This record gives sequence, C-alpha cells and structure tokens, in this order.
Amino acid sequence: MRDIDQALSDIAGIRAQLASSTRFHGFAPVAVAGSGAFAFLAAVAQTLWPERLASDPSRYVAVWVSVAVASAALIFVEGLARISRMHGTMASMMVAGTARQMVPIGVAGAGITVILYNSVSANLWILPGLWQVLIALIGFTSLTSLPKAIIWPAGWYFACGLVVLDLASRGAPLSPWMMGIPFSLGQAAVAVILHRDAERHNAGF
Repeated sequence: MRDIDQALSDIAGIRAQLASSTRFHGFAPVAVAGSGAFAFLAAVAQTLWPERLASDPSRYVAVWVSVAVASAALIFVEGLARISRMHGTMASMMVAGTARQMVPIGVAGAGITVILYNSVSANLWILPGLWQVLIALIGFTSLTSLPKAIIWPAGWYFACGLVVLDLASRGAPLSPWMMGIPFSLGQAAVAVILHRDAERHNAGF
C-alpha cells in the first residue's frame, strides 16, 4: 500500500509540475476583446448622459463596477468551454493554478471597492487608478502561465493607473475616459496577444 500511495503521490506531483509549467489557454481572445468593448461603450454612454451615469462619484463607480461584472461574466462563460477543450484532464489543475495567481488580487480590489463605496463619496476618486494598478499586478503575476508579451499591457495598465491616480489626487474630475481609454486599449492588446499565442499553439509551435 505504501508503494501505491507513493506512486500516486509521485504522479500527482508530476501532474502539478506539468500544470505549473504549461501555458494557460482558458482566456478567449474574443471575450477579452468584448470586455474592452464594454469599457469603450460605457465611457461613451457616460460622456453622452453624464447627468444619469456620471453626475457624482457614486454613479460613476457604479457604472464601472457593472462593466467589470459583465466583463468577468463574459470571460468566465466563454472560458468554461475552452478550458476542458484546451487542457483536457489537466483543466482543473490549470484553473486552480491560475486562480491562485489572480483571485487574491481580484478579491482585494472588490473588498476595497465595497468599503470605499459605503464610505464618504469624496473618497471614491482613488478607485479608477487603483483598479488599473491592480489589473496590472494580475498581469505581472500571470507571466508564468500566460504569454510573456502580457507584460506590455500590464505595464500599460500600471502606467495609466499611476497617471489617473495623480490626476485625481490633484482634484481633476472623474472623466469617463480615465477608465475608457486604459481598459479598451489594454484589453484589445491582451486579446491580440492571446489570439497570436493561440495561433502558434494550434500550429504546433
């Protein structure tokens, strides 16, 4: 029994090592591009109807939280079909490894958002820039499981986040395009990178 247990443990270790060194293909380029389109449309809507969608920081933040939820749902639903198809029996391990990298930062962002949203609205100026910095950190921590080129959109988000934080801290009003430009361009770049990586994977490179 000890030999069998040891063999099973060795197999599990090998599978875990393979999963940690395998490129994650669960993110669909089309879904990621769609999330960028959501961001662009939200910025346009806030620009056209500011009195309804951006008249105060609470409404501004509520719109972008809705965009984030819709984008996450789109990526998740599309990813469910891809994961089993692309990773087969290693799908659960690949998902678990990717979740360990991304979920803690996402939960931290959600928690901070809820706390600030329930506090004085004057504190909400920090959220747009903070969200972008957190997205950047997700990109940087995912370099072991995603294409290395992800470092470029991650750097884009990081730089944009710092710029937005600086502008907002100086009293600049929360503009729809503080979110629309970074996210629409950033997600488009990620989608292109994932698409090219998928093409190389399908071609056997």
